[in-house]
Amino acid sequence: MKTLAVLHASQLVTLAGPARPRVGGEMQDLQIIPDGGMLVRDGFVISTGTTDEIARSAPADAEICDAAGRVVLPGFVDAHAHPVFAGTRVDEFEMRALGASYEQIAAAGGGIRSTMLKTRAASEAELEAETLRHLRGFLECGTTTAEAKSGYGLSLDDELKMLRVIRNVGSKTPIELVPTFLGAHAVPPEFQGDIGGYAELVMNDMMPRVASEKLALYCDIFCERGYFDTELSRRILTGAKEHGFRLRMHVDQLTNSGGAALAAELGAATADHLEQTEADGIAALKCANVQPVLLPGSVYALGKTRYPRAREMIDAGLAVVL
Repeated sequence: MKTLAVLHASQLVTLAGPARPRVGGEMQDLQIIPDGGMLVRDGFVISTGTTDEIARSAPADAEICDAAGRVVLPGFVDAHAHPVFAGTRVDEFEMRALGASYEQIAAAGGGIRSTMLKTRAASEAELEAETLRHLRGFLECGTTTAEAKSGYGLSLDDELKMLRVIRNVGSKTPIELVPTFLGAHAVPPEFQGDIGGYAELVMNDMMPRVASEKLALYCDIFCERGYFDTELSRRILTGAKEHGFRLRMHVDQLTNSGGAALAAELGAATADHLEQTEADGIAALKCANVQPVLLPGSVYALGKTRYPRAREMIDAGLAVVL
């Protein structure tokens, strides 16, 4: 395959350095090359340097891409994404504008349950078309790798449907998708008042099928009061580990329910949200090398006012992800 030479980038962001997440002051060191260039062959960057250096080393038949006036950087990685869903929640924005809280909207049948009903009603083909549309938006904004969660099916068939969509669209988009099973996102209406029964369905029916069909690499949970408390989360995620899933967790979003400490105890790859996490939770994450995934856009969109303690996490040496 012909070599591609990218030249004259105003800034070439290389992120050169240790093959691990950046922490502390390293997060400001992006290894930027002014007037940078790079050689690409067979889909791999084979060298970087100044434009003069790359121009001298480029093969005579290299294809030239003039990036003058542009910043060239690696694609973004979205570490917390829900790209598979049907419908919208436009009506909920009006409710929030009138002062309704996330919890009040959920109690009225909005939020996760609202999207669940629309997602259940959609066919696999309809969900696939919508997901590809969502992913085009990701790509246009520079995201080239995204974690992709289920969690709006909340039944065996519908969770499998969502995960099959994630698998199928992976061959139809340049974005690399990392699938996550989120059956424990909320309790569906048919299990209202029987969260234990729903947890049994997640552990005994959903997990074995997802694992046997190799539909997900990770298992996630909404560890929160009113959803899945820490004890039930521990049971579900322990079962997930037995099925070979790595762990991710929604924790401490609405209340400080000890989710960060549980993520550390279980060795989760990430603990996400963390708006209510205090110093002890931050220390636990650091001791267990759990990466915080922070979602300030979610805080804003939900009309909340408390943001995660990002600076304290960075100062503690955690590899914070946005």
